[in-house]
Amino acid sequence: MLVSAWIVIVVLVVAAVGGVWAVLLERRFPTSYTRGGDLAWWGLLSADEQEAFDTQALDAAEQAELDAVDDAREAAEFLAHRVQANALFHP
Repeated sequence: MLVSAWIVIVVLVVAAVGGVWAVLLERRFPTSYTRGGDLAWWGLLSADEQEAFDTQALDAAEQAELDAVDDAREAAEFLAHRVQANALFHP
């Protein structure tokens, strides 16, 4: 009983020290977005320029989605033809 109590205490102490260590490392070397990061140029754009950039990105994403749907449709048609051919020649 005494050994298991010490194990619980050791686990709790290690967890507490590890939590404090993780918080200190995160404060010193943040892993999340900060104001001076890669998107600092975005704040320098006017609202119209930001809207134009967003519209261009959304248009490109919409076109990529349409292309993916077309590719999936073509693949499904190809497979349907292959299934038909296999059904005819391999009963």
